[in-house]
Formats: sequence, structure tokens, C-alpha cells
Amino acid sequence: MARGWAEVLLAGLATCVVACADADASEGDGDGEAAPAAPVVAPVVASRCAAGVPVAACAAPGLRICAPGDRDRIGEWRFALISEPFDPDASIARTALEAAWRAGEIAASDDTAAALVTALGPRPAAARLDGRPAPSRARRAIVPADQLDPRWSVIPVDHAHPLIDRDGPLVVPLCGPATTAVRNIDPDRLTTLVMSGTTALTGRTAERIDTAGVADTVRFIRPFFASADLVHVSNEVAFVRDCHPRLGQKELHFCSRESYVGVLDALHASIIELTGSHLVDHSAQALVRTIDTYERRGWRWFGGGRTQLDATTPRVIEHHGNRLAFVGCNAVNWWVGAISAGPGVAHCDWPRMIWQIQDLRRRGYLPIATVQHRELRTHAPAPDLVRDLRHLAEAGAIFVLGSQAHVAHPWDVHAGAYVHYGPGNILFAQYREPQREASVDKLYIHAGRLLTVAHIYTRTEHGQPRLLDDRERARFLGQLADAAAAIAPPAPDAVPVIPPEMRERPDSLVVRGRSQPLRVTVPLRADASARHALVVGEGAADADAFVATRTGDEIIATDAEIARFMIAKYPVDPARVTLPSISRPVSRARHRHRHTHPAHRARR
Repeated sequence: MARGWAEVLLAGLATCVVACADADASEGDGDGEAAPAAPVVAPVVASRCAAGVPVAACAAPGLRICAPGDRDRIGEWRFALISEPFDPDASIARTALEAAWRAGEIAASDDTAAALVTALGPRPAAARLDGRPAPSRARRAIVPADQLDPRWSVIPVDHAHPLIDRDGPLVVPLCGPATTAVRNIDPDRLTTLVMSGTTALTGRTAERIDTAGVADTVRFIRPFFASADLVHVSNEVAFVRDCHPRLGQKELHFCSRESYVGVLDALHASIIELTGSHLVDHSAQALVRTIDTYERRGWRWFGGGRTQLDATTPRVIEHHGNRLAFVGCNAVNWWVGAISAGPGVAHCDWPRMIWQIQDLRRRGYLPIATVQHRELRTHAPAPDLVRDLRHLAEAGAIFVLGSQAHVAHPWDVHAGAYVHYGPGNILFAQYREPQREASVDKLYIHAGRLLTVAHIYTRTEHGQPRLLDDRERARFLGQLADAAAAIAPPAPDAVPVIPPEMRERPDSLVVRGRSQPLRVTVPLRADASARHALVVGEGAADADAFVATRTGDEIIATDAEIARFMIAKYPVDPARVTLPSISRPVSRARHRHRHTHPAHRARR
């Protein structure tokens, strides 16, 4: 987490003048603009650099802002125009930016203003920024790009994003005799990740693919996806041989033709979420064949799998030094018929999910959590959806997504995490008007920190998503802003408390369509290269063995079933398993929820 503003000011006073040998991890400029995580601080004398060079950029004598024709460019310092979260402007023209800057409508620190004089001209002293920015559409601000906060929206200039496009008015080129690059955003430490909502290649979407082809179906959204380093798609329907995708639309029994995987290819998909409630509509083997299709392409999947162990295992990806970990689950519960011990989707065992996220943070990963939650027909997320997703943010996730939404929900920042309660349908053509508009997120992660999230906004027509025009985007974002204002306020500055690793951890196994919660105690002197004894039972204790104890009020799994689960997941020696007396599972007849819960009847 980034340090508080007061802490940064005290650090600045302690070192008198702040600079950074590794400029992309540099300290703030001392006026309270922002505070990047884990800065590398090197005290220097600011006068060594020419006027206008940001204090944090002054890493070598003679550094200056490049003039036209200079050939000794050594780097650049990037800045960003920020606004309120639901600002509808997709971009601002450079001329409009310059006019607003000179009129004092854009705030900035003195250090930032000095760096931008050449590009934007002088601005009134009244526009000085002396504290944490609270930008609005009427009074935006400019901050160094490495000090961005995900609660702000970034407004591109002439459609150029300040973090990735080479030059523009908010990219200050630096020249001088430095021997290493001087920059606050290092492209070799930047990862862009697209996170999208519901994809169900069936019904009218399938008809569009069949009649117009893959390229036409995705032509409006493809550039946004293809420009990212990593692309996540929540594909909620399996690929099925001899599929007739139009037939399942009214029956809620979906499938996709095997050739439709070309849609995911066209979007440059690389990470597939499998938390969808319809993945086993045409048998568990259809899901297995679908996973085989992804595996042949080298794609990763999470939130579902060939077994529950596969489904609940975090998928880790390292890109440009950013260590990402994906976890997902289905919270709609057992009546959807998608959760089983064999091929199926991951069950939302909240204690286990929270432990996994905390454990990933302890190991230096950036957790990204997705949940297939309760579906609604309004833009406002339900209180239980808000509560559950925020709990994952409080555990240490940097981004939390509600994958279930067919009607788009808003987003906010809670405990430092960007929480999007539901982006809506991106490739699923539904008939109700609120289900036709959606958003897609693009995360900008730099040096282990989520800096900002960009969006595209779409409307599906005849099975094809297109981009919203200016008027539509303003109306849509206004609806999301109203929905965000109606939910409990988030706590963006709350800091997740990651407890130290302990011997006990929550876990669970799925048997006969139900989940048995467990408390697992690891050996006191666990050896990753060895296999240990296992003890199953209440009140058991053994410092040199794994101990699995049921939690909750019911006995769902037998001791033997628990033992088989523990042997499959943990380094347990099958020859050293101790079981207590025989236990009986509860009769399944007492728990027949399938297809009877109101949430299932209200689906789609």
C-alpha cells in the first residue's frame, strides 16, 4: 500500500531534497501530490538540474528538459490529467487542455507546473495543489503518472494515454549526461491487463458469428483487447460438439460451437475465468474438452477446472516483474448444478478465499479475485454483493470483479483495491434494454502497484458490441454514478491487515454436491520435500502431522473422504493416515436446493 501523505511529507523533510536513482520508483515531490510504494531515495542537490526538471527526476548533474533538436534524450517524466471516477469524457483536445490550464481550471503542484511550462504555458497561482487531489470534472488536476491512484479516472489527451504513448503534452522529455534512463514510468515494469465481463457465445451472439464472422463480431472492441499485455475473458459456456446454440436461449441450457474459440483468439485472450454457472449445461466432459482447448493454446484458466483442486488453485503469472495471481469462485451456490468434486466450477468458500488472498500477498503476489455472484436487473449492486467483494479487498486483493452481472454495476475503491461490482455483458446478446450496455476494464500495473483503470463502454446490437457515442457514454456513466452513490460508502484508505503465517488455515472439500468446511493444521516443522503423517478427527493434535478437523454444524464428508482430499492436496504420506471412528454423511435428501432457490428462478 502507498504510504500516507503525512508520512511522505515527513520523509521529504528528513531528506531535505528528494530524488531517485531508479526514477520509476521515485519519491513524491514533497507537496503532498501522492506517495508511491517502496521508493528508492537518494538525496541530491536540486540545483544540479536545470529549471523545470522535477525534483524526483534530478538524478544526474546537467539534466534538463529537452529542447527541439536535442539529441541526448535520456528519458522522460510522465504526468496524467485526473478527474472524478465517472467522468464521461473519453479524451480532451490539447487546445482545450491548454486553455483550461491557463485559466486555472486544472490544479497542480509548483513542481509539476514548472515542468509543464514549456508544454502548456504558465497558469494562475490560485491553481496550486497543496494537498491530496480531490479532482472533479469542473476542477481536474495533473499529477506525476507514477503517483496515480485507482480512485481517479485518467483523461487521455488527444486520445493518447499518458502511461503508454511515447510523446504528448504531458510527457516531458529529459536530456543530459545521465548514463541510465531517467523516467518515472518504466515500460519494462508496466503490465496492462484487460478484465472483461460476461462472455456467452450462444443465442444471438452465435447467430452473429455464424452470419457475419468472427472479425465483424468483435471489430469494435478488438483494438482495446489486443493492445493489452494480458487479456482475461470470463467465458461462461462450454464448447460442445454438434452444438445448436440458438436452441438453448429460452431453456437456459447453453453451448457454443467449437469454432467459436476463434472469437477468443481474435481478442488475444490468455486468461480464462471458469466461474460461470452454465459451464456444465451439456455435461462435465464438455467442460473438460473446453479446458483441453485452452490448454492447447497455452492459455491459463482459474475459478473452474477438471477437479475442485484444479478449480480452486490460484493461477500465477509474472509479467515485467509484476507477479499476478488469479482466484475465482461461484457464489450462486448448489442449485445451479455447476459445482461438483469432479469437473465444475469453484465453490465460494469465503474463509479459504480470504486465506488464499492473504497468503498470496505474503508471498509477494498481487491477487486478482473474481466472483460469480447473484444476478440483478438493476445497476445498483445488492448489499450482499457489496459486502462479499469488499471482504476480498480487505484481505489484500488489488482488484475484485463481480463476473455475474448482465446489467452493469458501478465500481469504487475499498481498502486500496479497485472493486468493480459487475461490468455487464461484453459478448452475450440479451434482450432487455439494461442488459445491452457494459464496460470493460484495463488495469495499468506498474512496479507492483495498480496505478489506474481505463474503460471502454459498449452496447450490443444484433449480437455485436459497439462503442457508445459521447451522449450514450454520458448517460450510462451517469446511471452508474447514481448507483454508486446509493450503496454504502467505501473506505478507500483502509489498509488490509495481512496476518503472519500460522499453522492453522481454512479449507473445504466438495462431496455429493455440498461443501465440507475444514480446519487444517500443518506440521510444526513442515518440510516441503517430505511427506507427513495425517490425522483426521475432532480434537486431534500432532505437532509432526497434518491435522484435518471438520468445522461447521454438520458432518457432510466421511473421514475417508477427508483423508483422500488431504492426500491429493497436501504432502501427506498415504501409509501414515490415522482416522477416528466411522462417521456418516448427512442424507442428501435434506438439502435438495437445486433449481428451487429464488435466485435461480430470477436468472436472466
